[in-house]
Amino acid sequence: MTELTDRYLFAATRSLPAAQREELSRDLAERIADTIEARVESGASTPETAERDALVELGHPAALAATYSDRPLVLIGPRYYLTWKRLLVFLESFVPATVAAVSALGLVISGGGWEVIGSAIGIGISVAVQLAFWLTLVFAFIERYDPGKGSATEAADTLGWTPEQLPQLPELRRPHRRSDLVAGLVWLAIAAAFLVWQQFGIVWIGGERSSVPLLDPDLWSFWLPYLLVLIALEAAFAVWIYRADWNWANAIVNVVLNAAFAIPVVWLFIEGRLLSPEFVALVEPHLDADAEWVLSVLFVAGIVGVCAWDAIDGIIKAARGGGRGTLSFPGNRSPQRAAR
Repeated sequence: MTELTDRYLFAATRSLPAAQREELSRDLAERIADTIEARVESGASTPETAERDALVELGHPAALAATYSDRPLVLIGPRYYLTWKRLLVFLESFVPATVAAVSALGLVISGGGWEVIGSAIGIGISVAVQLAFWLTLVFAFIERYDPGKGSATEAADTLGWTPEQLPQLPELRRPHRRSDLVAGLVWLAIAAAFLVWQQFGIVWIGGERSSVPLLDPDLWSFWLPYLLVLIALEAAFAVWIYRADWNWANAIVNVVLNAAFAIPVVWLFIEGRLLSPEFVALVEPHLDADAEWVLSVLFVAGIVGVCAWDAIDGIIKAARGGGRGTLSFPGNRSPQRAAR
């Protein structure tokens, strides 16, 4: 098998349970080999193009996998199911959360109290349901009145699928793409720069930036340097993960780093020592007690939620034996896997 066939097998089997993955991969590999041989013998393809032509003939790997695994794509209809699913997942990934966040901000500004949280969650759920309903209705209408009917494998034509769109094989030695590492380091650099920049004033009064700092200047005696050191450790840890992958030791280190950030920040905030007195004095006249309580809950929940999510994500990757690159599938011929 070549890399192109391996990529096709990976795309077709990655969403299946492990028990089905090996059998389907083996069957597909045999079918691809037979198709290549048949095309070459019949003269339909040259030996150089037979593999790509065979994959085009087989069609979209997700649609083909559905026919093998008794998971017919029938919610909308085989012709448009993949297009509907891809668009639905894309829209649901950010539209409800964005609408809920904007609604919560508007309710807080208008003087809303603790009930803002429940209202925002309700709005987000409502938007998600409405979005799914109307998108499905549109595709059902298209499916009903479109004269061209097709099978699941013909959905590739609807998606404009080609073998060049196949996902790259996961790399066991480099489970995280370099772009992810760079993005993480950039965000850490921005966080460090913000800690320094905010000290020179982050409040705008009358259209001009004031010298009022956001964080209490007294924190420079220990806690702000502590956070800068912690950011440096996070950067070093990100590089280490890029090079070494996830394991239980690294997952524990990740939990410790997240706790080392979340616990002091939340404690300082609850004790009233995180924000500068000047900043609090400027903001308090514009907020009532309920608004202050809501913003405080959102801040604490945000810090705890982000850190907990990152810690749990590391634990899950360690439990799976590593990051994205440790996915086990037939056809993965990386050097590390072959050495096992």
